[in-house]
Amino acid sequence: MDHKAIFDLLAERIGAGAIAFHEDPIEPWAEIAVGRIAEACLFLRDDPRLAFDQLMCLSGLDWDGYDENGKGKSVAILGYQDDGTPEPGDRTATGDLGVAYHLYSHSLRHKFTLRVRMPRDRNVVPTVSGVWPTASWHEREAWDLVGIRFGGHPDLRRMLLEEDWVGHPLRKDYVMPGSWSGVPLQGQPFSENPFAPAAPAPAGGDTPAEG
Repeated sequence: MDHKAIFDLLAERIGAGAIAFHEDPIEPWAEIAVGRIAEACLFLRDDPRLAFDQLMCLSGLDWDGYDENGKGKSVAILGYQDDGTPEPGDRTATGDLGVAYHLYSHSLRHKFTLRVRMPRDRNVVPTVSGVWPTASWHEREAWDLVGIRFGGHPDLRRMLLEEDWVGHPLRKDYVMPGSWSGVPLQGQPFSENPFAPAAPAPAGGDTPAEG
């Protein structure tokens, strides 16, 4: 089934909760109201015409630096400078946050993408872990790195970083720390990788004489 036909079935079910269909040449997607996302996902899973039995991926999004239509130049995520110190940043991000859901039906062999979008200061979306249990892990990662809260999640805690880590590193306004728990952090350029293989000895160099 093509993407627009899938969206039309979804719109019949949740009405205005299916906000819009975006005919992107790379990845068409449906924009869904935040409060209706769990209902939409349950319908997409259970309707035999759709049968989306797999959540392939769930990703947190930071639209800061884009206009309201998602167009424009992205804002680079800050990292470390060549000397290993954090890149300074004083910009306050104001753009929306969101979540993208990539679905697949093994029986019908079609794919579909959903997105929700919410203001940065109201970044809560219902969990879909009750629809696809694997969402529990994806949602924890989106919370850890982007700071999106998933209402009703059974165990929403950090997944990659320590629980006392400050902030969410994939937000566009995140500034990397200079230290953590009293331990200095220093980003190293690839040219100074301490694990790189040693350079070969120059030809004709002195070698120990064999006895």
